[in-house]
Amino acid sequence: MEIKVVGCGSSGSFKLYNNSFLLTEGNSVMLIDCGTRIPIALHDHGINIKSITDIYISHAHSDHCGGLEEIAFGRYDFLNKPRHYSDGSYAPRLIANEKLMEDLWEHTLSGGMKSTEGFDAQLSTFFQPVPIKANMPFTWEGWTCSLIQQIHVVTGSIIMNSFGLLMEKKGHKTVYFTTDTQFFQPEQVALFYKKADIIFQDCELIGVDVPSKTMRFKSNVHANYAQLAGWEGINAYRLDADTKQKLHLGHYQDYKGGNFDHFGNYVNWDELAKEDGFAGFISVGQTFEV
Repeated sequence: MEIKVVGCGSSGSFKLYNNSFLLTEGNSVMLIDCGTRIPIALHDHGINIKSITDIYISHAHSDHCGGLEEIAFGRYDFLNKPRHYSDGSYAPRLIANEKLMEDLWEHTLSGGMKSTEGFDAQLSTFFQPVPIKANMPFTWEGWTCSLIQQIHVVTGSIIMNSFGLLMEKKGHKTVYFTTDTQFFQPEQVALFYKKADIIFQDCELIGVDVPSKTMRFKSNVHANYAQLAGWEGINAYRLDADTKQKLHLGHYQDYKGGNFDHFGNYVNWDELAKEDGFAGFISVGQTFEV
């Protein structure tokens, strides 16, 4: 399987698009997350959106699903105006947790996509919905794909529906896409870090003061570089060296490319990542074979 980094930027990135991956195996092409800037990224990569057979959505933030409307309209058959994908629309499969799937249409997509000339559209007008039940994997080109709930945003006592993806296939490396997660790993989630051979980890650079090796503040919704690195006094829990070597860091801010930290201090982030024991930062267009 080939994994291509479509984008590796944060929600506010203008240079790095949004964090997203394109997986290719056999005749299937799966896009992992489709943020607002991903249709532009696909165009810039020379990727025809009609080549995408599957789209996996981890959660309902716009930097992970905001590009779905553009993808949907870009593939819709406006000549024949099918009301359901089975009527002949060339529609990709849309894969997500079943509760998240409901929210995607009702609270995110329907406002701009429901009103179609002549009829009210549904999610199934533009996509082949594949809702995944809790604790049930789906298969893709021989890969077993398990949805791993992440602690990304907690509102009151409710954890937002947000799911990473663990992919396993005999004879291949096990890959874990955390999508979006805080640096807090219950023992159950830590088991998946141990199980994986390659981990694509979200890693914000917000509030990191590199010269003093401190984290002045954080967003509270993403794993922070200082936390992942285990700098002194940042957090009690620390990743072990073996886990850190698996981590390919993405979902970071644009100023990483200018070799600055959040406060304008010069830093070579790629060298720092090696010093701190990571596999490194991912970059737009980078490919992996697993």
